[in-house]
Amino acid sequence: MPNPARPRRLLALATSHWLPRGYLAAFITSTLAMFLFPAVDLAWIPTLLTAPLSFLTALLPFGPGSGVDTQAGVLANGVWIAILLACALVNSAVLGHVVTRPAHTGSEFPSHPPAPTADRGAGGAQPASSPRHRLLAHAVDNWPARAYLTVVAVALAYFLGVTWVGPDSGYSAAYSLLATAPLSIVVLVVSIPTEFISATWVHPMVFSAGTILAGLFNAVFIGRRAHTRRTREQR
Repeated sequence: MPNPARPRRLLALATSHWLPRGYLAAFITSTLAMFLFPAVDLAWIPTLLTAPLSFLTALLPFGPGSGVDTQAGVLANGVWIAILLACALVNSAVLGHVVTRPAHTGSEFPSHPPAPTADRGAGGAQPASSPRHRLLAHAVDNWPARAYLTVVAVALAYFLGVTWVGPDSGYSAAYSLLATAPLSIVVLVVSIPTEFISATWVHPMVFSAGTILAGLFNAVFIGRRAHTRRTREQR
């Protein structure tokens, strides 16, 4: 028998802070705009906002614009929107959990003892155990984060391959945008103006750099969650 407290907990997290509420508002606004302006292709915006869970909609035999004039088409669009709404609620709940959880006290992850003085660099610096290195270590020291980075690398390699082979990359950037959402929205906004620069290498370079940074950020988040789950299971 399903626990009714879990849906309430999900909704509470999804609306517990202005950041997840703003995310839900952006999703609802983009969905309404898609139906208010059917002549403009806006279906990619709610799909991008609900990534990576929105990858599941690619398996459906229907989607936006599939026979909207028929009763079956209206039903198909309704199911598609309901799935995206569920994805948006899950993403918003995760975002709410991140911004409302208590501050890290140092007991969640084991501390690293300081290295001997002989192993330190000039001036007693210890770059190997700096907070930056420890933070980035979460992106590569567990298999969920490594698997995610592999997906990002494949998507970025596809984008670069199509970009350099042909003059028109088409939708090749969509895979990288979906894989690195939601930060890919910032990458998209920053990289669009570079398309109008005469030097053709600027746009791929800016887009690739933004994709790498967004992928690393998401991988660190995945790695930290994996460490937290592993620590709780060991207790």
